[in-house]
Amino acid sequence: MKTSTGLFRESMRSYLGKFYSREYVRELEESLRTPGSRYFMRVNTLKADPSEVAYILREEGYEVYNHPQVREAIYTHVKGPFDVNIHRGRVIIDWKTAESVYVGANVYAPGVHKVVNADKGDYVTVTSPDGTVVAEGVLEMSPPEIFRERRGLAVRTTNSVFRIVSLREHPFFREGVIYHQSLPSIVAVKALAPKPGWTVLDMCASPGGKATHAATLMEDSGEVIAVDRSENKVRAIEENARRLGLRSVRPLLYDSRYISEVLGVNSVDAVILDPPCTTLGIRPKLIYTREEKDVYQLAEYQRQFLSEAWRVLRRGGLLLYTTCTLTPHENEFNVLYATSKLGFKTLRVNTPLKLRTPYLGIEGAVFDPVVNDTPGFFISVLRKNGESG
Repeated sequence: MKTSTGLFRESMRSYLGKFYSREYVRELEESLRTPGSRYFMRVNTLKADPSEVAYILREEGYEVYNHPQVREAIYTHVKGPFDVNIHRGRVIIDWKTAESVYVGANVYAPGVHKVVNADKGDYVTVTSPDGTVVAEGVLEMSPPEIFRERRGLAVRTTNSVFRIVSLREHPFFREGVIYHQSLPSIVAVKALAPKPGWTVLDMCASPGGKATHAATLMEDSGEVIAVDRSENKVRAIEENARRLGLRSVRPLLYDSRYISEVLGVNSVDAVILDPPCTTLGIRPKLIYTREEKDVYQLAEYQRQFLSEAWRVLRRGGLLLYTTCTLTPHENEFNVLYATSKLGFKTLRVNTPLKLRTPYLGIEGAVFDPVVNDTPGFFISVLRKNGESG
């Protein structure tokens, strides 16, 4: 079975070395391999009080705690790492599935690549495509069933490298009291602080975490236009808004780079933009294949969204720009583009947490996996100044 090596490809390591020390890059690679010590959820404050929710869950035996500074954030502790037994039988799964199973998820048939020396009922070791051990469990389907049906529970996980308590089967989840969301994403929308009655556009909204949080802060008054470009993603937004009981969220299938064609210019009070990025900050990671060229290509792509955000915002409107990456070209340099080329002005990010100042000293905040024990995440709040349109 495979042992750990460097996470980043050489070109990405070289790129990061232009801005960060070699020691920091090494520590970053190690941090991203783990899920961190806390797993966060957001309480829907239109339905329940966060302190009461955490208290009820503790009474039921869950180790759930309130964040001391972010009212709607509750969390459980991530357990691990644990040793995983090596069995004769082995199930090889795809990378995306492996990163979920690594923290305790079951294996479903669509994620299975191969079954070796095992049949239904056997204990098996579960690995990623390169042989990294992520879990062990019981094979619940025969290999022919797995590859014929391509659906259903393939491996019931009994032990994984890390363990996160799932509340997705709890009534609080089904009733829309809680939403699984990272701490940085929660903090970001609070920094925007949308007000009741506003019209807010979320340009890349799926699965709807930021859009539904904005609607909650707006007391479900006004409108949150939650846009994404695929039917499945828009369906996810619809389902989450429905589960959370929010009527002000308006899912919309569209390419938001051209959203002014639908909404018109100078039409919204605030924009949330978390565009496609290199996802360097997402954890845990078992593999990372992005290269330096991807950084530059995605940074240019993101500028198309920034330009359109300027067009649809009213004068004085606010832009929340976030990414789940730590590359300066996608973050700080794009903020400089927004201020120098488009006319935005950066504002102070209002948060009670001690976060790193962005590279170049611009206004904003960075969740640093090495320092903050969170995913890597960039936050900037900007105001549209100058002439409208």
